[in-house]
Amino acid sequence: MAIEPDQVMTKYNQLVSDINEDIDRIRNEYGKYPCPTDCFQCCNNTSTIPISEVEARDLKIALDSLPKEIRLRIREKALRTINVLEKKGFTLDSLVKDSGMDAIEFIKGQSFGQCPMLIGGVCSVYEHRPVICRVWGYPIDNGKELACCKKTFIGQRRDYNPVKYSLYWQKCKTLSEDLGVFKKTPCCYLVSQLIEEQ
Repeated sequence: MAIEPDQVMTKYNQLVSDINEDIDRIRNEYGKYPCPTDCFQCCNNTSTIPISEVEARDLKIALDSLPKEIRLRIREKALRTINVLEKKGFTLDSLVKDSGMDAIEFIKGQSFGQCPMLIGGVCSVYEHRPVICRVWGYPIDNGKELACCKKTFIGQRRDYNPVKYSLYWQKCKTLSEDLGVFKKTPCCYLVSQLIEEQ
C-alpha cells in the first residue's frame, strides 16, 4: 500500500522532533551548546554532502520562502561548485556512487566547497536543514565509529551516549524510498534543481 507524501513528511517531522530530543539530551548533560554562535566551519566543506529525498522536500519549503535575491545567490553558488567539479571530471552519477567522498577531499578548504545555502555566515534554511547539519558538533554514532567535530567535546566524546545518526539516516532513506526515490543527491546538484532558474 502506497504512502501519501503528506504522511511521509509527517513522519519526517516526527523524526526531526526525535533528533531534537536526542540533541537536547546530550546538550543538557554537557551543560551548554558545544558550538560557538559565530562558527560555521562545518558548512565550509559540504557542497557535495548527500541529501535524501525526504530532506530535499523539507529543504524546498525553506528555499521557496526565501526572497528571490537570496534564492538566486544560493543557485549561483551551487552552479559554481558544479562547474568546478565537472571541469575536474566529477559527474552527478560519480558523486552519487561513491557518496561524494572523492569530491569531499577535492573541495576541502576551497571556496566552492562551502554549502550553497550558507549566506554571509548564516544558514539560510536553518529550520529545515538536513539531518547531518542538525547533529554535527555532537558525538555521533555514524554506524562505523564515534564521530565528532574536532572543535567540540574535546577529550570528552566518549563520556556521552552518542547521537544516533546512523539510525536517523536509515529512517531518512526508508522515508525517501516510501516517496519512490532510492538515491541521494549531492547538495550542490540538489539546490540547483530545487531553485528554478529565474
